Amino acid sequence: MIARLDHKVPGGKLLRVEVEFEGGSVLRVRVAGDFFAHPEASFEAAEAELGGVPTDRLAEAALGAFSRPGLVIYGAGAADIAATLGRALHEAQVS
Repeated sequence: MIARLDHKVPGGKLLRVEVEFEGGSVLRVRVAGDFFAHPEASFEAAEAELGGVPTDRLAEAALGAFSRPGLVIYGAGAADIAATLGRALHEAQVS
């Protein structure tokens, strides 16, 4: 199943998230939008790190992944990304 959500961060930029999940486990996460991340490879590594995470731990795991040392995100924060991913997943499971 795939969960998608667009969310405008208060005072920030648009986040567009996509979470592919199956059987209580995240398969893939994609985060895009109007923000910038540097270095890009660290951002991509954070996304990849979330594959295999239990769906009920996605927001917590995302907060850690996108807070990694050396990764700078302009226009959104790790907490914004984590909350948006969690909300997308929750809304997909409720509907």
